[in-house]
Amino acid sequence: MQPYIVSTQICVEKPLRPDEVFTYGCLCVESKENPQPGERVTCPRCGQPISYMERHRRNGHVYYYAVHYLGYERAPDGRVVKRLKKCYLGPDLYSYVSGTHGDLDLTFRGLAERGRELEYLEGLIRALEERLEREELDRAQVLELAGALAQLSERLRKRAGSSGA
Repeated sequence: MQPYIVSTQICVEKPLRPDEVFTYGCLCVESKENPQPGERVTCPRCGQPISYMERHRRNGHVYYYAVHYLGYERAPDGRVVKRLKKCYLGPDLYSYVSGTHGDLDLTFRGLAERGRELEYLEGLIRALEERLEREELDRAQVLELAGALAQLSERLRKRAGSSGA
């Protein structure tokens, strides 16, 4: 199987050369907010640097793996072979789980998808607004939720302001 990387500029797959370092893309593993090109990205499963990503298609579904190069070793028959470790990062989307949460209008994605938490949050906000309009939440729930969201909003504003954005 040919390893793939996702380009940061045009979001298309391209083959990864053996000497190339995995770079951040639109479908990638999160490590830092803005990593530099060529910077090593760590695996969310094991914490090791990722050598490259693999994309496998099975039965119409796409699955991602982080591949870690561990060096070479000699096989029992005398051949020299690469030692690799693969960490499963999940599918590009969880179709069954997303279907069971259809009332929230969310599409759940695997670890390789950057920014999925923002998409989830936006979907949850829409779902909560709809429940409020239909008056399905009681007053105590609304007040408790509003307080927690106000605290989160203030922390996010402070963090965004302190980063120089």
